[in-house]
Formats: sequence, structure tokens, C-alpha cells
Amino acid sequence: MFNKVYKSGVLIAFLILISRLFYLQVVKGAYFYDLSINNYLRILPLPGFRGNILDRYGREIAGNKLSFCIQILPDKVKDKKSVFGMLSQDLGLDINVLQENYKKGFRAVFQPVKVAEDIPKDKAIYLKEKYRQVPGVMVEEEVKRVYPYENLCSHVLGYLGQLSQQELMELKPYGYRFHSLIGKSGIEKFYEPYLKGNDGGMLVKVDNQGRIKDILGKQSPTRGLDVYLTLDLDLQKKAEQILGEERGCIMVMDVHTGELLVMVSHPNFDPNVFLELDESKISHYLSSWDHPLYNRCIQGIYPLGSIFKLVTATAGLESGALSSTTRFKCPGYFEFGGRRYRCWKKEGHGWQNMGEAITHSCNVYFYQAGLKVGWKNIISYARIYGLGNRTGIDLPYENKGLLPTPEWKLKIKGEQWYPGDTVNLSIGQGYLLVTPIQVLRFIAVIANGGYLVTPHICKAISGESTGKHLPQKLSVKNSTLKFLRRAMYAVVNSPTGTGQLARLRGIKIGGKTATAQNPSGRPHAWFVGFAPYTDPEIAFLFFVENGGGGGFVTARMAKEFLEYYFRHKGKEL
Repeated sequence: MFNKVYKSGVLIAFLILISRLFYLQVVKGAYFYDLSINNYLRILPLPGFRGNILDRYGREIAGNKLSFCIQILPDKVKDKKSVFGMLSQDLGLDINVLQENYKKGFRAVFQPVKVAEDIPKDKAIYLKEKYRQVPGVMVEEEVKRVYPYENLCSHVLGYLGQLSQQELMELKPYGYRFHSLIGKSGIEKFYEPYLKGNDGGMLVKVDNQGRIKDILGKQSPTRGLDVYLTLDLDLQKKAEQILGEERGCIMVMDVHTGELLVMVSHPNFDPNVFLELDESKISHYLSSWDHPLYNRCIQGIYPLGSIFKLVTATAGLESGALSSTTRFKCPGYFEFGGRRYRCWKKEGHGWQNMGEAITHSCNVYFYQAGLKVGWKNIISYARIYGLGNRTGIDLPYENKGLLPTPEWKLKIKGEQWYPGDTVNLSIGQGYLLVTPIQVLRFIAVIANGGYLVTPHICKAISGESTGKHLPQKLSVKNSTLKFLRRAMYAVVNSPTGTGQLARLRGIKIGGKTATAQNPSGRPHAWFVGFAPYTDPEIAFLFFVENGGGGGFVTARMAKEFLEYYFRHKGKEL
């Protein structure tokens, strides 16, 4: 990506540099040689600044601000202790902090070292005048990244950090320097080549005190490109408010284009902290048990639970092993292989067909259905729906999840695959692990009539569309998808449906609950679906780690959000 984006820019910069060098070396060579011998030349870097990040309507969620800093020219400050003492008093900073900043930033005697930053403008003007006659002390302007909404959208935006040694070696040819900041996660990382501005510099003549006497040449820095996201800031705020302090995630996606209108993961973080170098907060983010830097939407891998019954149903219908009228009896448990597999409803659901079993989320029905369909068909259709594979979303660190097979179990666990593994798989338990973004895309397939979209978060770069993400038509019958949509409608709108707490007045939706058993604690709560039922626009996903029953916690969240969503669109409820 770096090569593609920078190729033309590097060529232009190279030509400018060649012409400037010809002038400096050939036309004025003797003059500048004499100056350099006497150590009167300095090259002062002028950092480029990053493009803005905006929501789909052009509202800024990451930008830049003008700031002021204090820089020291090491070879011109003879009595550093005295200078640091003066600065300590003027800035109200501990002298040890200034000295530590100097120590961390020092690279060479001729390179300026930043020792203090974020100085208010009025104080900067005062200090510039006061230190005008102090050799080697400079008050300079700089442009700094700022995230005005702090924690809002933090996992989408990501954060900036200084280059590692490895990154510096790899990226030096592209204009990065030791002090450069680079995207470490989120959009800031994925679209780094577009967001990054190109650095400039000034060739200056200084006197023997290090004071600038003349500007001999200047290459102005350039600004990076603006990145427009698919997110709707209003919807994002509402979703974050609804999720509150729960650990989990919420996503909403256009079922036809794959544009993400909402992506919320919690716990979250404030990306400004990494620019302020707040060591205590950074340490908390890195070591906290609940992993606030972790984007649960794309990195979290979880058992899916009863939502996976839609996959088992698909495999049964498509393979011909089952029909929508196939009936199994649920007495509250299923005896198989010397073990009793239970349904969530202790007294059982009685005789049911497939649609009723989805509506009631009956485990016993799908235990028997899974054995009849077989693990191979189930896994095959899970793959067709995109589970167990990265979606290709334009964010870094997406996880793959796990679709278990007999070969995998033998290789990793050293054990044979038993029919009991198929029983567990059929209801989304056992070794199965998925990411929420995979599940959202799977639900979009059901809603849009069988097209696998590519979820994405970038809509345009500096006003230019990033292009269409063409969906892939899947080999799933329309009759199967229509049946699944009807079953999901009943989950919410039937009096006995497990998702009835998500029911809206005036707008019909389809949904599916899941209470995924978690071996290390309380079950995870899922609720997924699409809306409106008759002409789906969006797919949605609500997930709470250790949230208990999906029909209670997440279904209620979905209702609150969807009411806001449709009112936001001007629809009466």
C-alpha cells in the first residue's frame, strides 16, 4: 500500500530536491560550504500533518489543532541546568520532567529536541519574547492530532504512537523520521498512507548563539488526505449510550452495500492519551483484564449459540436431509451416547417443525436435526455464509474464528470426532468460535436474498469514493432464505418467540436470540436481526459478554436502538 500511494509523491519531491540541490551545490556551493564549515547552517524539520477523519455526513471525529512547544538546540545550550531551571519556573513543570524529555528526545547535537508541548498561545508569545536572547531555546508552532469526542468511536479510529525501530527501518524511505507518529490501530493504521502528511523543512542560517538569522530555503509540509467513514455519528452515540458499561459490542450495517453505520466495542479508550503520553493511563489500557484496546467486533472470538441453528437449518434444507415440516419431539432433553443433552426449557417444547423450533430456539430439535444432516454439511454451509473466514473489513487485526472439523480436532486435540461433537455443533456450541462481524455479515445474507457483502468502514478519501464493494451471490436457494426470514420474523413477533422483547410498534423486524454457554463464566448474550422485515435495509447485532439470556438483555437493547434509528429517519412509531 505504501508503494502505491507514495510513488508519485516521492518522484515529485525527488525532482524538487534535485533542482534545489543543483542551486545550493553548484550556483551557491562555495558560499554554503563556508557556512557549513563554520557550523552556521541548520535544517529544521517542518512536520506534515494528518488528514481529518469524518463521519458519513462530514462531521469531524479526528482532526488537528495548532499547538506550541519548546525545543532545545543541544550544541547551543551550554548551561542546560540553568536553562531547564528557567523553563521549569516559566512552564510550571518539574525540572526532572524537562530533563527526562530531553534525554528521551536527544538524537544528535545538531537536531532540535522537544522538551515541552501543548503550551497555550498567550504563554508561547510571552516565552518567545523572553527567550529571544537565550541561545539554543526555541518556541515553535506544531500541529497536533486531536480526538474531540475522546472515547467515542475509539476502536474505529485507533490511535497514534511513535515508530518502533523496526518500523523506522522499513518506513524511512517514505519520509518517516524518529519522531514521526504512525497509526497503531484502527483507521489511523489501515489508512496510514493516505492520512499521513509529507514533512517539509527549512534550511536556515544561524549565528553563533543558534539564533535564526536567515531562511535560505524552505520545503513546505503537506497535509494528508481526509478519510470519510460510513458511520453515522448520531447512531454511534446512541449505540454507545445503550451499551453503557457492559463488555460487548453493537454493529449496524447496510445489508446491500456492507457499509457499517455503527461499530461500538466496550470497554473503549481515549486515543488522546497516547498523544499526551500519559504513562499511567497507557499502562492501564495495556494491562487491564477487560482489554479496552481490543475491538470485540472484529477481534473477539466467541461461541455463537442458538444463532447457529440458522446454519444447521440451511444445511438441512439445502442438502435435502430435512424439510421445513420435519418434526422432532422435545421432552426437555435428548438422550444420546450415554449422555443427556438438555434443552433450555426444562419441561420441553413437545413436537415441533423446523420453523417452530427456530421461533422457540429449541435445542433438542436441533440436536436431532444436526445428527441427521451431519457435521460435513453443517460446516460446508457455515463456510458459505462466511463463518470461520475473515470478512476483509478495512480495519487491522481481524480475527478468523474457528470452524471445527474432525481433522482439526485430531491435529489440535489429539482426539477423534464423536457424534456428540456434532450434537454440540448443531446449536453453535462445542469448539465453534466466531467473530461478531462474521455473524453480522451472515445475517445480512439472509436479509438481502443471498448476497455476501464486504463490511467496510471507509466511504471516501478526500471526497473520492473508494469504489463499489461488489457482493458475491451465494449458492443458497431463495426458498431457504425466505423460510429463514419468516422464522426470524416469528422469533420477534410470535407470542412464544424468544425475541419478543425487541418487538416494535409500527415496524416489523426479524431477529434471533442466542444464549451462548461460556465455559469460563456466565453465558454470553446475543441478539441479531434485520429491519424492516418486508424490505430490509439494515442488519444489526447486539452482544454482551457474560450477559445471560439473549432474549432479555440484548433484545431490549435492540428495541431501544431501533426505535431511535427509525425516528432518526423520520418514521412514525
